[in-house]
Amino acid sequence: MASFASSREADLLVLGSGIAAMLLAERALERGRRVLLVERGTAIPFADRLRRGAHTDPLPFNRAPHVVPAAGGRDAYYVHPVYNVGGTTSLFFGNMPRIHPAHFEAGPFGGASRRWPLRYADLEPYYLQAERRLGVSGDSAHTPFPGRFDYPLPPHRLSPMDRACRDVFGAEHVMAVPTVRPTRPVGGRPACCGSNHCGLCPVDAKGTALNTVFPAIRERVELATGLLAEEVRCARGRVDHVVARDAEGRKHRLAGRQVVVACNGIDSCMLLLRSPEVPRHAALGRYYMDHATFSLAAYGTGLPTRPGLADSAQTGTITRFFEKTGDDLPVSLLGAAKSADVVGDAGGAERARIVPDLFRLAAEGRLSRAATLRERVKEVWDSLLVVRFLVETQPRAENRVEIARIAPSGQPIPRVVLDYPAYLEACIARVTEVMRKALPRADVRFVRRDPGAQHWLGATRMSEREEDGCVDRDLRWHGLAGLYVLSGSVFPGSSSANPTLTIAALALRLGDRLGAGTPSGL
Repeated sequence: MASFASSREADLLVLGSGIAAMLLAERALERGRRVLLVERGTAIPFADRLRRGAHTDPLPFNRAPHVVPAAGGRDAYYVHPVYNVGGTTSLFFGNMPRIHPAHFEAGPFGGASRRWPLRYADLEPYYLQAERRLGVSGDSAHTPFPGRFDYPLPPHRLSPMDRACRDVFGAEHVMAVPTVRPTRPVGGRPACCGSNHCGLCPVDAKGTALNTVFPAIRERVELATGLLAEEVRCARGRVDHVVARDAEGRKHRLAGRQVVVACNGIDSCMLLLRSPEVPRHAALGRYYMDHATFSLAAYGTGLPTRPGLADSAQTGTITRFFEKTGDDLPVSLLGAAKSADVVGDAGGAERARIVPDLFRLAAEGRLSRAATLRERVKEVWDSLLVVRFLVETQPRAENRVEIARIAPSGQPIPRVVLDYPAYLEACIARVTEVMRKALPRADVRFVRRDPGAQHWLGATRMSEREEDGCVDRDLRWHGLAGLYVLSGSVFPGSSSANPTLTIAALALRLGDRLGAGTPSGL
């Protein structure tokens, strides 16, 4: 029998401490459950993060980011998890749209089925609960599809770039983005400062796991930090315990009547790949998805977009293609005007492509009749429109997460195989055509594309049958009692929506299912 430095047990063992883990823990605590949260990183106060200008964790098995080559070696793929208490919401931008109802019913389009075992109606009550609990700012009257919406905070004011997008894509398709960047003080947090430094909000306004849910459960939940889960052990058809290691390499035994793997969408998969006693489903590590992105710039629009002089944080969302791009191309796009991509610290890569084009076009004099180059540059700049779109990705078996190696610290290092969707160029062409028709005097140009948006989805996908996935509609591992996965890795399709709100809704639903003692629960 293995010798352990310590052994801990609880009713509910949750691996991870991000927003999903925190919401699940809060709901379980409300039902009288004893909850143990296990976090591989440390608890870093906001003031320390701000002073250091980073979320990096000091423990040796928490190195990040990872940069891995995309399939074909065309572009590097960037994976930047946050390995400490609070997880990746400390780093994310804060956008919280719902998945379009049609995407829960989507049929196959290449690859595997995109249909969810759940329906939108199953999640709508939990979307509402998550939006209220996390303090989402949004416009309940102007929404991308019919349904029940009741955002607790008013929406952000649309920026000049957002208002320009209404002229291009239609007023009915441009609306305030639902976001946890608050429009007024809430829960001890100030209103969003509009600095666009959302990866490390300088005033701690953006809603994160640390400043929303954690303060409410801090005194009631058991939290173990500095423990890297290495293997899930099973016995007699159910989960038995988890083996974890500390920074000194000592082993620890962690047990729960139910065990929930609530790490990020890549590390959840890698933990299960490292666990030979867990039933090995064919889908494990396969059907990986992330949202490819592309950006377009329109020069000489004649619209007062005023980049750099307006709201710098993302405030609006473009839903023209949110259900699907077209009958012949049943994938979706979700866009935003991105003034921050040409101004400020966040815009370096985009600006390096846009500014040379802007100067060339100004020098040619086609887009401005001003007398001097300086005046022409200013005129083109003041009407520059930049948009970026998230692209729904097919669940293709060839796209996968693997373990490249185990570092001496015990940290698994991922290998990600992810190619651009075959239809990406068609999506770019569709949006370019729409913009050129709406802005016939402008010069609309492709700026860049990226293989991912750090939305890690699909590697432990949800399915009705174990032949098609890893977990059932209640997130229980097929063929094993007591083990659940709660992360973006359970998504069977990517939609084109940022995934955090849906993950939060799944967490609240799982909390109800476990607490009610359903067949998939106790």
